[in-house]
Amino acid sequence: MLKKLCELNNIELPDEVFKKLEIYKYLLKKWGKKINITSLLSDEDIDKKHFFDSLTGIKAFEKAGINFEGKHVADVGSGGGFPGMVLAIALPETKFTLVEPRHKRCVFLEQVKRSLKLNHVSIECKRIEELKEKHFDILTMRAVEDPESAVKITKPFLEKGATLCIYRGKEPFTKEMPGFTIEKINLHLKGVNFKRYFLFIKKGGRHWNLKSSEKKLSSN
Repeated sequence: MLKKLCELNNIELPDEVFKKLEIYKYLLKKWGKKINITSLLSDEDIDKKHFFDSLTGIKAFEKAGINFEGKHVADVGSGGGFPGMVLAIALPETKFTLVEPRHKRCVFLEQVKRSLKLNHVSIECKRIEELKEKHFDILTMRAVEDPESAVKITKPFLEKGATLCIYRGKEPFTKEMPGFTIEKINLHLKGVNFKRYFLFIKKGGRHWNLKSSEKKLSSN
């Protein structure tokens, strides 16, 4: 199912990625009920609502003109690894740090990392506020109710030039944030009954300075 969804939505990934995601699914189902990672543990729910949903970020970044390669990504509040671990499996040339303060979930993430031999992934069992001395190029957050609070806790990284990507699944965000640029990406997905909205937030003025794209991106 997952491979078909990716093909329907032009997300091109090698077979090795899907093999690793099958192992990840096995570990998620094995650990999921024991440590309350997620209530969605059927094969269909994992494929659609965890794995595929996480992978849609690849399309959103592509649409925004941002290249992952060579970047350092922090997944804030990673939980069971969504979207960070899934993206890390799909993007082996990108460095990922999964930031998750809950110890049991960190143990699970470490198990996935070891099982899949993901040497480009590190796990920080801390709150993002405790890592303000580190530098990240991109921060990802999923299931964020309040983007303004997300900006507040990631502000030290945004001030150093990082881009915050927020996955949203309910309705578009219409507010403005003084001092920050917000670019909105809407994905109309095939094969699923949900929409995905993304916010890309940077510190600064009205337009982005995207090294990977010569043109300005307007809101969709």
